Amino acid sequence: MRLVAVAGETPRDSRFYALNLALMLGHLLVLFNSGAFAAVTLHATGALAVSPSYGTWTQTYYFVSLGLALPLAGRFAQRFGAGRVFVAAMLAMALGSAACAVTGDFALFIAGRVLQGLGGGVALPVAQNLFLAGYGEAQRPRAMALWSVASLSPFTVGPLLGGWMAEVWGWRGLFQFNLPLALLSAGLAWALLDAQETRRSGAPFDWIGLALLAVALACLQTVLNRGQDEDWYNSPLILALAAVGLLALLGFVLWELGERHPLLNLRLSAKRNVAAGVAGLSLSFLMMYGLLSVLLGRLQSLAGYSSFLAGATLVPLLFFAKPVGALLQHWVQRYDPRVLACLNLSAFAVYCFWTASYDFFGRLGWFGDMLWSQVFEGVCLGALFAPLTALFLAGLPARRQGQAAELGGMLRVLGGGVGSPLLTAVWERRSAFHQSRLADGLSLYEPWAREGMAKLHAAGVPLQAAQAKLAGLAHQHAAILGLDDVFYLCGWLFLLLAAVVWLLGRARTARPLTPKQALRRAALQDLVEEP
Repeated sequence: MRLVAVAGETPRDSRFYALNLALMLGHLLVLFNSGAFAAVTLHATGALAVSPSYGTWTQTYYFVSLGLALPLAGRFAQRFGAGRVFVAAMLAMALGSAACAVTGDFALFIAGRVLQGLGGGVALPVAQNLFLAGYGEAQRPRAMALWSVASLSPFTVGPLLGGWMAEVWGWRGLFQFNLPLALLSAGLAWALLDAQETRRSGAPFDWIGLALLAVALACLQTVLNRGQDEDWYNSPLILALAAVGLLALLGFVLWELGERHPLLNLRLSAKRNVAAGVAGLSLSFLMMYGLLSVLLGRLQSLAGYSSFLAGATLVPLLFFAKPVGALLQHWVQRYDPRVLACLNLSAFAVYCFWTASYDFFGRLGWFGDMLWSQVFEGVCLGALFAPLTALFLAGLPARRQGQAAELGGMLRVLGGGVGSPLLTAVWERRSAFHQSRLADGLSLYEPWAREGMAKLHAAGVPLQAAQAKLAGLAHQHAAILGLDDVFYLCGWLFLLLAAVVWLLGRARTARPLTPKQALRRAALQDLVEEP
């Protein structure tokens, strides 16, 4: 691919800056769409006339399609050319955004989100490679640092901006905002990248593996999304989807192990560090993103937060996330990554227990109480990726490191898709349990219930309205107790992961990395972290 840059130099003309703008804009749009919509799912489900429980669908199918597209990027770039692939990916983003902006049908809206995810998953790695190729060897570390600044935007400023845009322009304004910017990015890239770039045929593409993986992910994600509404194993549809999904997943694993040019190199999972490191990273991200999604929804449905204020609760994550992440990049080369990973996972457990201890029943205290715990979570988030990535990349040759990072990045993204419906289902079941316990005590034979009814009646509230008020408070309290249970559960699981880290072999860090090795490690780290 011949770019604007000359080898070893960094041109400073308008074409260079315009190309940087196009690539960075596409990068930011993909990340923005993975986080901004999380704060406005309740608006969308209401406007599309579906139950709030369907809100997770709008995010999970985006993550599944994004994860499915990540391993396709490199193959498509080799076969069709990186520039053409990036332009096509941004056009897919634009088309998906247009569908989401105008449709009133929920199925078509989900199709638009899937198209956005497929385009975004292809665009992320291709845009990164094109961006770095425009810089000389000496400037690439700075370029990599600039590129990685945006990696945490889905969890920090994304929900805040999404909530603000939804309140000012309406929730469809998010997708109307995407459309011209995606077209601008595609147009600039088409005009500035060399149309005569060299293409390579590369290895045969694993279409069978892709088809099996797509069927498995679609079925199993639908099981998670619809399981709670369909009563899980009591539903023939859920059982059928689970059976098809598991068979397709088994077929995918067997096919990939025997394929000469697999879509994903699953043979790497035979290495202890790769298997345990990727699993730890995926499970950590599953819980982290699932907790954020559940918390954003509950802030709006229980505490009466607007979408903007709910998104604002995540802004404190921005204070320390990226600085701590940069610091950990250096520490993993000097200290045992197992120690750093164990400390970070234990810190995540402290965050979960801390958040679960709040008296969320005092609604007016939610925002102030959460400030410092969210700042602390930002520290944990910044320290999450580097130690675990160093552990599962340790000891692998350069080519295998890229394959391991591809595998880790994909499974981490899929973990984000699983986290929201899974923890939402846990919250719903625990809330129902607490509500039944509270309902048992909501009897006029109980002294506290009689006293509460008497006070409400003395204030002029009719008997039936007073009973409804007490029932509503019991429902709200049960929902908050269920939220606490979700945080407690994740806290114990983080502690378990912190102990499992010690089963991994130590990454060898005695020799300092050369600048080229450090740049490659940073690029692989960024691939694992996005979006």
